[in-house]
Amino acid sequence: MVWLLTCEHYSNGIPLEYADVFINAIDVLESHRGYDIKAAPLFLRFEPLFDESIFYRYTRLLIEPNRSLDDKFLFSPFTAALSSQVKTKLIHDLYQPYRKKVQSFITDYIDQGVMHISLHTFHPIQGNEDRSSVIGINFNSNKTNERELATVWKNSIKAIDPTLSVRFNYPYHGRLDGLTTFLGKCFPANYHGFVLEVRNDCALELRKPLFESMANLRGILG
Repeated sequence: MVWLLTCEHYSNGIPLEYADVFINAIDVLESHRGYDIKAAPLFLRFEPLFDESIFYRYTRLLIEPNRSLDDKFLFSPFTAALSSQVKTKLIHDLYQPYRKKVQSFITDYIDQGVMHISLHTFHPIQGNEDRSSVIGINFNSNKTNERELATVWKNSIKAIDPTLSVRFNYPYHGRLDGLTTFLGKCFPANYHGFVLEVRNDCALELRKPLFESMANLRGILG
């Protein structure tokens, strides 16, 4: 089994040529809308466990690398009104290179089996939604093997720290449009795609138990 770690919302970086689009929106860029807060230190901590790690280096407010090209949220309110030429350039220069790099790696190793964990963080407050749990393991619930793996992983986390609240397909459903959903369709066999969602206000404290749980899972799966 080959292990792949990705992070689609690692950074709020902006290429210089698009800086004027956000000149009055620095506060938005620095918020969870601009990137997944504290995802980067989690990513750096987990990297040694994986055979390959890939992160998207720009803000999702330019173009959303975790959405399909036909998704209505591909472009943010800041870029939705840009010309079709500029949008095509964003797709060609930023979106496609990232997605193709991830897909190419999986293609190269799919015969060995690929365990893909896409790392994200979520904000503790979202309207009236209850986000008291701190860890979400998201996957395609229609795939029995992914549910079994998720259960083993959850049990490993709980064995390390029984106080941690871990939920499946939380705070988003695992079958929603996303990179792992897309890749699951591209690779119907030998691909196991999970989105790890960590609540950002306690992400740093969760680095150790999550690292240990993934190390245990890798020890089991190989």
